[in-house]
Amino acid sequence: MTSTLSILGTTIRQDAEGRFCLNDCHRASGGASNDAPAQWLRTDTAKKLIAELETMQNCTVSETTGKQVVTEPGRNGGTYVVKELVYAYAMWISPAFHLQVIRAFDALVTKGLKIVEPLTREQQVAQALLLSQDIIREKDEQIAILAPKAEVADKISGSDGLYTLNLSAKAAQMPLNQFTRIAHANGFIFKQNGKWNAYSDKVKAGHCYVKFHSYRDRDGDERFSPQVFFTPKGIERIARISGQH
Repeated sequence: MTSTLSILGTTIRQDAEGRFCLNDCHRASGGASNDAPAQWLRTDTAKKLIAELETMQNCTVSETTGKQVVTEPGRNGGTYVVKELVYAYAMWISPAFHLQVIRAFDALVTKGLKIVEPLTREQQVAQALLLSQDIIREKDEQIAILAPKAEVADKISGSDGLYTLNLSAKAAQMPLNQFTRIAHANGFIFKQNGKWNAYSDKVKAGHCYVKFHSYRDRDGDERFSPQVFFTPKGIERIARISGQH
């Protein structure tokens, strides 16, 4: 290859036979001690892969000739390996670094196209920080919406009782007039002769319950006055509607 291989801004040296310097690849990956080439070359996977490459005839896979792994002594030396071993080493380090290596080789062999340099580590960290901030902000917004529902659920958890309008408003943590306004605007209750009553569909759905109390009017005639109660299910529904606005 006549071009120079560069991974994450690090130039990867090649020897006379075209092998690539694993030490340079190690530096490009971050240089962690546990990712050193010597550590990987001692693994069973590396040993088996090297043995397999060495038994292949006519170098049908490798683009280089001679040995698969060569160690050059000296300050500027290092461990040089064939391209297949660079891929395997990168995958051993991490899938993310493996992908960078694949892209670097693709860019190297692509003719007539501008090679786009990968993001620096600082840029990657900055992007990750922005993404995490967006995720945190989105979760905070979701929590703000769900908070009323969660608070109501804690207050009436396991309850199978009925709550007057006043107690329902307290359980939903809102003023009585706000609770009745939301319940009325969303078709839960309505006024009948100055008294709150519940719509039949909300009663059937288990959100409300109505009790009728008898009384005598001025003429002595028996009358019935409705009293609306909300179930825990109905209170939770009102709180959810309140949190959406």
